[in-house]
Amino acid sequence: MEKTIKQEENEVKKVTIKVTEDFLDKFDTSVRYEVGTELEFEEERAKDVVNRGLAEFVEPTLPQG
Repeated sequence: MEKTIKQEENEVKKVTIKVTEDFLDKFDTSVRYEVGTELEFEEERAKDVVNRGLAEFVEPTLPQG
């Protein structure tokens, strides 16, 4: 019997964004994100923040060497 590995269907993709405008977390307003901070959010939430002009996507970098 051959065993196969199945990737988790509910796996959430994370992306990195960089804050361009200070803003408060919409789920916890005691958390403030400041300009220049890099954050890792779920893809859907990151798109929302970027679409509202509060951040920009950060391109993944390849290790040097």
